Amino acid sequence: MSAFLLFLSKSSAICLSLVFVTACRANYREWQSPGCTVDKPDLVLLQISDTHVRNAADAAWVRGQLQKALAVHGAARIVLTGDITAHGTADEWQAVQSALAGVAGTVYIWGNHDMPLKGLVAENPGQTHWEDIGDYRLIYLDTAWPGPFVGSYTSVPTEELEKLRRAADTEKKILVFGHHPMSDDAPHFVLKNAADVRAIFKTRRLVGVFTGHFHGGYVLENDRVVYAGVAPFSSHQMNHTFSQRKGYRVIELSKDCLRTTHQLIE
Repeated sequence: MSAFLLFLSKSSAICLSLVFVTACRANYREWQSPGCTVDKPDLVLLQISDTHVRNAADAAWVRGQLQKALAVHGAARIVLTGDITAHGTADEWQAVQSALAGVAGTVYIWGNHDMPLKGLVAENPGQTHWEDIGDYRLIYLDTAWPGPFVGSYTSVPTEELEKLRRAADTEKKILVFGHHPMSDDAPHFVLKNAADVRAIFKTRRLVGVFTGHFHGGYVLENDRVVYAGVAPFSSHQMNHTFSQRKGYRVIELSKDCLRTTHQLIE
């Protein structure tokens, strides 16, 4: 047990009870770019993560909750930042696809639980890709690669970093979405080569990085860039050790301003 606790300590877990991990440094506060206000956003995005869909019932719950969120906020994109499925099976993926068919603007990024789908899904929608919407470039980074604890602790491969450099080659304002946290101050499961990822954006107009995997909401700021996580958007608590709460993240952009709020659900 002592070696295990040491490993967690090095990974910034800081979330131990007397017996086992029960809670981490989650926070659900609002964040807004310093010195500006988002009144009427030019672009609204929703982030959901760690749905861990096992079957059609789980997928139907996701669809129902997502429809409620869209009715309140609307969104140009709904970004699922990984661990979409519980085990990465074709049946689980089909349940997701059937449930979310017709939900416009849905974008997927693979998580470590989804890694088997890379060999099962021909179109590979969770791979690294990007798109431009108005003054913004949205980069969807595939961080789901082999590593300890079945990819819970992993690195983005060199060839994927090259793809990311091409994606970052823009004068537009950039938002990055991925599964694994990319700030060294994140509570847990930080991408092992997160510094290499951040270095790619050193001279770019990066404004926000939004990730899942931690199973809890948090907001951090570094050099005017927001790094934010989100609670699971799941009907059940499988593998949701660090948070018994459920929710989604709203991201609103207006000119040079970004505001993000975390919405908890029952």
